[in-house]
Amino acid sequence: MSHPSRRAGRATTIMVACLAILALAGVAGYALGLHSAAQDLRTDAGRRLDSYGSALGSELQRYGYLPSVIVLGSTVRQVLEHPADPKAVDAANRFLEAANRNAGTAAIYVLDSQGLTLAASNWNTPVSFVGANLAFRPYFRDAMRGKAGRFYGIGTVSDVPGLFFSQPLRQHGRIVGVVAAKVDLDKVAMPWQSGPDPVLVVDDHGVVFLTSVAAWRFRTLERLSASVRSRLAQTRQYSAAGPLQELDLRHAGMAAGAELYKLPRNAAVPAGLSARDTYMLIRAQVPGTDWLILSLSDMRKVWQAATRSALAAVALAGLLEATLLFASQRRKVLRERLAAREALEQAYGELETRVLVRTAALTRVNKALQREVDERQRAQEALRSTMEQLVQAGKMAALGQMATGIAHELNQPLTALHTLSDNAVVLLDKQRQGEARANLESISRLVRRMAIITGELKSFARKAPAQWQPGRCSEAIDGAASLLRQRLQREHIELRTRLPADEPVVACDEVRLQQVVLNLLINAADALGDTREPRIDIALEFDPPGSPARRARLRVADNGPGIPEESMDRLFEPFYTTKAQGAGLGLGLSIAQRIVGEAGGHIVARNRDGGGAEFEVKLPVHEPVSPQHVGDA
Repeated sequence: MSHPSRRAGRATTIMVACLAILALAGVAGYALGLHSAAQDLRTDAGRRLDSYGSALGSELQRYGYLPSVIVLGSTVRQVLEHPADPKAVDAANRFLEAANRNAGTAAIYVLDSQGLTLAASNWNTPVSFVGANLAFRPYFRDAMRGKAGRFYGIGTVSDVPGLFFSQPLRQHGRIVGVVAAKVDLDKVAMPWQSGPDPVLVVDDHGVVFLTSVAAWRFRTLERLSASVRSRLAQTRQYSAAGPLQELDLRHAGMAAGAELYKLPRNAAVPAGLSARDTYMLIRAQVPGTDWLILSLSDMRKVWQAATRSALAAVALAGLLEATLLFASQRRKVLRERLAAREALEQAYGELETRVLVRTAALTRVNKALQREVDERQRAQEALRSTMEQLVQAGKMAALGQMATGIAHELNQPLTALHTLSDNAVVLLDKQRQGEARANLESISRLVRRMAIITGELKSFARKAPAQWQPGRCSEAIDGAASLLRQRLQREHIELRTRLPADEPVVACDEVRLQQVVLNLLINAADALGDTREPRIDIALEFDPPGSPARRARLRVADNGPGIPEESMDRLFEPFYTTKAQGAGLGLGLSIAQRIVGEAGGHIVARNRDGGGAEFEVKLPVHEPVSPQHVGDA
């Protein structure tokens, strides 16, 4: 093997080794970053979940004492001793109504030992519990067994879900009734309602009964067994909610010891979340209950942190490799310099001569390159100046074609001004002030009309500045149509426009955009010479807001003979024209293409299926820069 071949093989081996090290560093950095970010996410979510659980537990303790206080009242005991006494029932109803109002609960009621409601705080409402038998409810059975009851379910009378508390009421050591209180947890402010992650509270059967995502309420985490469904049917805990559907969370692996899930692919996915993303499921126990509180934390920030960690590891490994290679190369250079110094000592004179010759050659080459660079810069400046002159020449050519129509449009008001001013003098001499005033008002209107015409000409004819400013397509269309109005009327050409009501600006200077539209209108009008009922259609459309690379589409179409096939590929060449000799310079479409291209858009031409030609101009919509960067949700 030759020496160059060995050197190439060694370089290949070094490159492969470096790439392998970078890959290993990236994998290791990604794994470490993923574990660290996932652990941080789990810790933060667990801390929030503990706070949510404590808040919910505090609310339970806040209301749990209420039945124990109510059973102490003599009014409640009276209604149990005399359930058929209207005065005792009325006194108990009013006592419970006042207690319910002060406690902020949904309802407080008293049941006898058979589960029949004798008195209730909502006794005078359409959903009164009085007379309802609730012996099938677990909280009643717990109280009759001598212990405090707690049960969450949907009310069988009101169809409103709530949390029920109960206490047994004893007389002479025997349980004679039950006092129950219902709390509407939907009206209790919970911190998760404004939290960043979806939160779910599930009962011991795995049924979601509280959640920050309304569509997930009364769904199950897993498929319920037949025995569980039978128990739920007996207690009628969620009967009013209909069949309990499974939430269908899909397991997607583990991270930092926590389970990962994907959301269900249906309409129950809340706004701001996606079924394509992965979420970390964190569980915690609600203090004093057999309930679980769960949260789903978006893993996108974890992936992003892991990616940044991998990139940092690759960058660090690359920097280390570059340092080692640099040191190795430096040692190699030092060895070569030592060898060169030895050779220089042997043949100093010859080497000095060669260096001088080489330096002179390099100096000459450098000067030649500098001259070439200068020549190229001058050529570019000349080209830019020439193109600007061509744009201005195109404007002047368009104005020249419209000169007759514009002169006619100005001549009419000038003639009227002459007549009206003479009449005004005569009327003033005859002391006919009112008629003279009317003449002067007509003169003012004519002057304003002429100012509009000349203003459009001045705006169109001025040399456009180098700085590009966003503009509106509709204003450019109106300006171009105004300049060409006389010709369109003279040649009986119908101009139809279709413009949106809410129009954003585009990334193109309005004056130059007006020149583009005017060139397209002139070309369309020239093509309609022998067409019956000539017509030009202008349509403006925009991509919907939020679209990537949002663009405006401006279409100018006519019902003329269309574009010959042999001319289609050369339409935008400078000085190429299909018009009769002397009818144009052939610069209009070339200038229009250059203006649109510098604005970041493009222009295309095609023949319409129903006859005629259509030019479509696509321009980027100018999106204002947001004052504050918004990160990923």
